[in-house]
Amino acid sequence: MRFVGILVLVIMNSTVQSKEDTTKLKEELEKYYQYEILPAGEIKPGGWIKNQLERDLSQGYIGHFDNVHHTVTHNVFVKQNRTSTKQYRIIKEWWSGEHEGYWKDAVIRMAFLSGHKKYQEQAHIWMNELVENTGKNGYIGIYADCERPVCRFNHKKGNGELWATSRILMAMLAYYEFTGEQKVLDAAEKAAKLIMHHYNDKNYFSKESKGGGVSHGIGFFENLEWLYRLTGDESYLQFSVKLYEDFNNGRVRDDDLKTHRLLDEDRYFRKHGAHIAEGMFVPTFIANLRNEERYNKAADKSLEKLYYHMTPGGAMRCDEWINGRRGTADELYEYCGIAEMVGPLNKIITMTGDLSIADRIEKLTFNAGQGSRFSPLRGLSYLTSDNRIHINHREIGKRESYDAAHRAAACCVLNGGRLMPYYVEGMWMKDLETKGITAMLYGPSELNTTIRDTKVNIVEDTDYPFGDKIRFTVNPEKPINFALTLRKPHGVNNFETTNLEEAKVNEYKDKIVITKDWQKDDQFDVHFKFDVKKIAQPESKTVPNGGYFLQRGALVYALQFDHDIDTVKEYNNSGYYRYKIKATNTDKWDLKIDEETPFEYTDLQQEPVENPFDEPVVKLEGSLTDKNGNTIPVTLIPEGNTVFRRVTFPEVQTDIK
Repeated sequence: MRFVGILVLVIMNSTVQSKEDTTKLKEELEKYYQYEILPAGEIKPGGWIKNQLERDLSQGYIGHFDNVHHTVTHNVFVKQNRTSTKQYRIIKEWWSGEHEGYWKDAVIRMAFLSGHKKYQEQAHIWMNELVENTGKNGYIGIYADCERPVCRFNHKKGNGELWATSRILMAMLAYYEFTGEQKVLDAAEKAAKLIMHHYNDKNYFSKESKGGGVSHGIGFFENLEWLYRLTGDESYLQFSVKLYEDFNNGRVRDDDLKTHRLLDEDRYFRKHGAHIAEGMFVPTFIANLRNEERYNKAADKSLEKLYYHMTPGGAMRCDEWINGRRGTADELYEYCGIAEMVGPLNKIITMTGDLSIADRIEKLTFNAGQGSRFSPLRGLSYLTSDNRIHINHREIGKRESYDAAHRAAACCVLNGGRLMPYYVEGMWMKDLETKGITAMLYGPSELNTTIRDTKVNIVEDTDYPFGDKIRFTVNPEKPINFALTLRKPHGVNNFETTNLEEAKVNEYKDKIVITKDWQKDDQFDVHFKFDVKKIAQPESKTVPNGGYFLQRGALVYALQFDHDIDTVKEYNNSGYYRYKIKATNTDKWDLKIDEETPFEYTDLQQEPVENPFDEPVVKLEGSLTDKNGNTIPVTLIPEGNTVFRRVTFPEVQTDIK
């Protein structure tokens, strides 16, 4: 069953769910989803992931950003004083709304996931202040209430109306799920339905705009989808269908996700990469709602095109613009495109059941996502590449520099705090077919959820992706039979399970389904035995005739180059800086790889792994070949442990005529 029409919208009511409402909602979700994203707070990170979140918040710039940069200090969602023709401190009027939304979303998620009480208290203050200043009509946004064509719901030209609101609504909905504070959900619903009311009979995307503010409005689909999952109110789905048709018929600058663009077989993505990342799930979402061949094909094409643009480290190539270019180790990628991609890809898994997308999320998060930042998060590279031997510190926006704020815009550094929380969001999902639970994205974690009215606790004890072994401890409040599914990561077929003698274990191409009568303190182990793979890359600037990169499990490995690092600019006496980094030894940059040469994996870790991106805890050892044909022993380490690195190497045979 699929939604195929646009009904009369019920705009201004909000819902409080009874147990019967919740049961009905679960039944409704099965129309559109195969898996269910769990409420924020049901999944808690452990081990190195929790450590990273806590350190990034307390030691990194995220927890101190109001002292680092002014852009998040304007309190625009309370003051509501912006107009769409005026710049503020030489930036577009909606940038501070975007930045404030990013920042508060990051801090709220990091605070509750890491258990940091100081920042949880700050989250309570923010949300109370926001709810108290929505006004009688429930408006949540940055724009002034006036009659001129530059104010809320009345813009003649470019603006960031839907976009800015969408970012703070993400923070609000996360806060609601962590705390259960009903007034915050009610406020988010009222604000969303106010937007739906004002744009029910007109096209928001018809505004003339040379900039990206209007097309960033595609981010509002995230709010609509989430509100539907929370409430079961189909008016959010109805408006989503209407809004996508408006997007298809609008004049937006960033139009790669329009249906006719996706259906163009010869056209890959061209426009601003962050927009693609933000709206990546929308074609699949609409296809699930409409179930028509045109939209189904467009959804398939959206993923096919995305994969064409992905680099060895898992990111979508984008130096702001995608420009139709194929993803290789030499292509730049933007951090916004990394962090903004994880949530939409989680959603696509729930809608399609395609578990291979989880491989993409892990690869993106653990490689490009970590290799573009410091550990802890005291600086981040706005634009990065997998193969990198120098940083252009003279570029006008200084976007390649490691920085705590970035002159070009603060969006990427703020998104640096959102990557891991959105990864945690997808670690466990409910399987709506089996009514069980699925370990979707791996890593140390603890799950507290309910299966058929029975509370179930599952602890995932692992150093993944730096370790291949996982111990699961299952603690139901009373004995219960359900299916616990393990995704088979990165094509692994060689694995062992132990302590499952009383379970029914079914293996499929992409998963292992374990069904048993689970008892208190049930434990079992799984050991994934990954091979070291040499993966071909087509020709690029530093790999003129093609070559290979090495991957084992989720981790891509790199040859590291030493560097010197200096601070260039301190922000507002905050102790956070822009950095200048220079490679000190490039002698091995031109080494080549023989396809037949083996590389051996070595585990260096002292369990448990605490901060694996400070110093490498795993490595590959093998050899490369110099220009004279000499064999040179080398050690490769995870890309996420490097600043200057070579990920893809030219193949030796390409030089033989």
